[in-house]
Amino acid sequence: MTVTGVGEERHASWLELFFDLVAVAGIGMLAHLLSEDTSTGGLAVYVIAYAAIWMLWACFTLYGNVAGTQVHVGVILAAMFVLGVMIAAIPEIHGEHARAFAIAYVVGRFLAGRPWDRTTVAADLPIVHAGAGIVPWVVSFWFEGTTQYVLWAVGIGLDLLFLVSTNKERLVADITARLARHPRGDEHPIEVREADVPHLTERLGLFVLIVVGEGLVQIIHAASEAEWDRSLAVAGAGAFALMVGLWAAAVRFGYAGVALLPEQALSPRLSWPAHLLATLALATIAPLVGELVARPRDDVSDHTVALLVTAYAGWAVLSAGILLAVGERRRAAYVGVCLGLAAAVVAVADLRSEGVVWVLAAGVLGALAARPSS
Repeated sequence: MTVTGVGEERHASWLELFFDLVAVAGIGMLAHLLSEDTSTGGLAVYVIAYAAIWMLWACFTLYGNVAGTQVHVGVILAAMFVLGVMIAAIPEIHGEHARAFAIAYVVGRFLAGRPWDRTTVAADLPIVHAGAGIVPWVVSFWFEGTTQYVLWAVGIGLDLLFLVSTNKERLVADITARLARHPRGDEHPIEVREADVPHLTERLGLFVLIVVGEGLVQIIHAASEAEWDRSLAVAGAGAFALMVGLWAAAVRFGYAGVALLPEQALSPRLSWPAHLLATLALATIAPLVGELVARPRDDVSDHTVALLVTAYAGWAVLSAGILLAVGERRRAAYVGVCLGLAAAVVAVADLRSEGVVWVLAAGVLGALAARPSS
């Protein structure tokens, strides 16, 4: 067995940045999906669609990370096309384009496995070797409605379970056993390909930046169509402060979207699920804040408050929990108390939109008191 690790330091290539433009489109389309349907069923489909798009982004991001200058441009461009089909299907994902979304996802997953030959182990994202999570998506081709979405959720769940429960040693053992059954298996040494961690850190951060950037787009768009008065100025300033706080906590002083988490505090394999959950929460907050800015003087509906508090508090709990797990108790306390208190105030107080925005901003800015001094 050979292990291939990190070479010289590098940054995101032009190809990788071009690939990320699809993620920009995806986050924007998902924001519209969330704004149009906040029912329980609509939220479930939103979460599944987000996870599916993120899953393909992660698979090809790891490929680009490991392959470096040897990456096949055609593979990345094909991935962009497949993701583009999925994103274009989102507006009608509750109807006639649901099957197209599923087919594109399955094609994307098969494409994601193509660059890895049977003797190569992608130690930091083992789902590229797993097919179990794809099976429910294939089965869903013959169903519609709720059954179809449940099958998608099962597929995503299987992949995430495999991701968190499988380590390098188990992968190597499985592939070794498979090769042993091959007539000439002993002639194919196993190569473990490990992530370029500094480069992966940058790639994860860029995705978080895309999510926060979509929040700014939503806020600016809402302000452009609202009545320009004092309430809009107050709400707009609060929304901007909130986005600045999210950027500082999750990107500048955070890692993988987790607030105030030191860089590389998690292993690459564990960074993936943390990144998925953190960015899902942040991506959910963004369009809701845009809605508040659009109607700054209005009372906020109970449903919107519940959704906003759930996403905000979920990000707080995730961040505080991970910070505790890695021994960052002071930061965990600040994140848990400041963000938790802000979420509680929004949940119980009868605030107008402008008040909600400023309370959420105050929570994030308060947590930043625990940021590194340098």
